[in-house]
Amino acid sequence: DTIVLLDNVIENITIAEGKNIVLDLNECKITNSSVHTITNNGTLVIEGDGTVDNVTHQKAAIYNNGTITLNGGNYTRSQEALNSPDESGDNSYYTLLNHGKMTINDGVKVSQGADGKGQFSSLIENGWYNGNQNTSKKNSVMIINGGVFNGGLNTIKNDDYGELIINDGTFKNTTQAAFLN
Repeated sequence: DTIVLLDNVIENITIAEGKNIVLDLNECKITNSSVHTITNNGTLVIEGDGTVDNVTHQKAAIYNNGTITLNGGNYTRSQEALNSPDESGDNSYYTLLNHGKMTINDGVKVSQGADGKGQFSSLIENGWYNGNQNTSKKNSVMIINGGVFNGGLNTIKNDDYGELIINDGTFKNTTQAAFLN
């Protein structure tokens, strides 16, 4: 199935296991209402210009448990509360969290916070912060073929059970590491 956004929406979207969806952002914006903006348990391809934003503490713009390919779009947590590695300000989290297979292609932009905010949580988490929570013991696989990645405590955090392949991209960080493995 292909879904083309026709307007900006405030919505929590979940792709069920076994579903195969193409989402065309079509220059529109998806903002969450309460949980992760997009939770993927199936197969999802996101394309086109547009924005996926999360504004809720401890929730991601993309939370992937399945297979996802990002071919375009801006992904952000626009309301990060503080620019300190010591305080969350009660609104911080990863912008992208991968527990499945994620491919990020050229044309994608991932940021965390505006005006230098977003330094409490890493921008992207691949794998498990606590490996004991990975009951399947399967690796989280992330392939970055391009894109622009800006901010976070660490820009790309490859954690327990994380398998990371970087072929290209621009990575910026002013707090800690561009890559933490």
